[in-house]
Amino acid sequence: MRPRRAAADALRLQGALAAMAWQAAIVVPLRLQVLAASLVSQRASDQGEVTRMLSEKLAATTGALAASALALRGGDPVRVAVAAMGPSRRVARSNARRLSAR
Repeated sequence: MRPRRAAADALRLQGALAAMAWQAAIVVPLRLQVLAASLVSQRASDQGEVTRMLSEKLAATTGALAASALALRGGDPVRVAVAAMGPSRRVARSNARRLSAR
């Protein structure tokens, strides 16, 4: 791999990790509030959020599968990491937006 491309990929990975960390810092406390509320209130909207959390974990495995396929084809480690984070990054970004608007 060319040094310039490797540096760009590494920078992209760092940016993706920073964005995910920021989004997780928003999503985790908001989801914990919803989880606590669902235990107390049994509201359908809160139960829906719990179901959504679980289904998102299953969907995140698609990133792991994409990364595995890329790694088996001899992909660059940085690109493998970016591929693994792809679906999770999109979900974290949308959850941060959605839950912040609640």
